[in-house]
Amino acid sequence: MLVCGGIGAFVYAAGNRRAVEPGKSDIAIAITDRTCEPATLTVPAGKASFVVSNRGERVLEWEILDGVMVLEERENIAPGQSRRLTTQLHPGEYAITCGLLSAPRGRLIVEATTGQPRPALTLMDMIGPAAEYRAFLSERSAAFASALDAFEQASGAGDTAAADKARHDAAALLPALRPATAGDAELEGLFGKVEAALTGSESAPSGELKPTAEAFRSVLSQRTVLPDRMLAGAAMLLSIQDGETVSPEAVAAASHVAQLLLPLTARIAPDLAARTRAVLVALPNDAKPGGAVRSLAEDLSAMRKALALPEAERKS
Repeated sequence: MLVCGGIGAFVYAAGNRRAVEPGKSDIAIAITDRTCEPATLTVPAGKASFVVSNRGERVLEWEILDGVMVLEERENIAPGQSRRLTTQLHPGEYAITCGLLSAPRGRLIVEATTGQPRPALTLMDMIGPAAEYRAFLSERSAAFASALDAFEQASGAGDTAAADKARHDAAALLPALRPATAGDAELEGLFGKVEAALTGSESAPSGELKPTAEAFRSVLSQRTVLPDRMLAGAAMLLSIQDGETVSPEAVAAASHVAQLLLPLTARIAPDLAARTRAVLVALPNDAKPGGAVRSLAEDLSAMRKALALPEAERKS
């Protein structure tokens, strides 16, 4: 019996090691340690079947990601072997892992079919972008604190040049944190005090900078920022008076919010997502206030409207 059982287990394992052959309706994906083939996929919404083949030299996995959330995955695909993944896909743009975690991610574009109703957003749809934005804010907040520490040390040592550089570095990081304060009276008030102390205005002397900044960072770390507030704050960064210019740091912060919310926008308003993506591509070569910057501000406002939660979801 033991011998028969051992033979049976061997036959079963050998059968499991055979590669899955893609059928006519399957979408074939090949992964290596460094890439996917193809790296960009466009498929219709609905049920989809992928056959993932490992052409690398180590055990790999394949994932479909919505922001930081893993929607579907197949793990432990051995070299030379294949696994099938069948899932229901909603319209939108997703990332796919391609080999090692350090490898560039691929793109999965899911297009709505003719006559198919657009899915209504729920609070669950906001979790991925909110978590990703929280991680971004945490990283920038830590960098801001490091710049302030360098400023304090240089000032204490009487090193004017180093202090000026550290102050400039800290000021350059502030726009990245600005969108998170939109519509939050406590955060807006603390942000204003930090900004004033950083510029050394009489209303907030620089001696108050460190404790004020620490209070701001503490409150910020406790907030969950949903897309509505991100977009309102990002659009506000680009709102300027005639004759003024938008700083590169403000443009970068607003662009980051737009980029973060493109996959969710593509699910609800694919035309708007495509237009915004084109604006982001043009932005480095057209940063004039009346050019791509204005277009980005308009798209951010349109994205805010498109991604607004239904009243029932807001109350939940």
